[in-house]
Amino acid sequence: MTDATTLDLQPTLTWSDDLVLNMDKMDQTHREFVDLLASTETAPDDKLIDSFIELIAHTEEHFSGENQWMQDVDFGPGGCHADEHEMILKVMREALRRGQVDGNLPLVRQLTGEIGVWFDGHAKSMDAVLAMYLKEVQYDPVTRIVHKPQERPEGAAPPECGVPLDETQAS
Repeated sequence: MTDATTLDLQPTLTWSDDLVLNMDKMDQTHREFVDLLASTETAPDDKLIDSFIELIAHTEEHFSGENQWMQDVDFGPGGCHADEHEMILKVMREALRRGQVDGNLPLVRQLTGEIGVWFDGHAKSMDAVLAMYLKEVQYDPVTRIVHKPQERPEGAAPPECGVPLDETQAS
């Protein structure tokens, strides 16, 4: 049996219509992320670390942008969402360290596949809820203007992770 080459590898996640959230800036960033993830996962060993470094840089910018949007609109479950972003970046940075220091390229390659699985769920849940809310408050991610801010009843705490926004606003 011969060893598989990177030409034989298929990315775990590729861009498709089921990832579209109908928010141009978010969809553009997500598509770039998915494409970088796929090219990293299938990169030859001699290009893997450089590709992974590029993926991490893009991911830092991607997550920073979403975190800023959540802050701009006072998005209740934003803390949970941002915590998930930070956890993924921490895992990516550790995998990079192990790839560079220990030469553990299989770990880096495996992680890119696992991130594809994670991102598919993240985009369809946390990011979908965020995109719905951003559209609801008519947030412009380019100008960072909230055209239709939502008001919480006085003294009402923001919704927590896992609690749908409409349930926290019902009185």
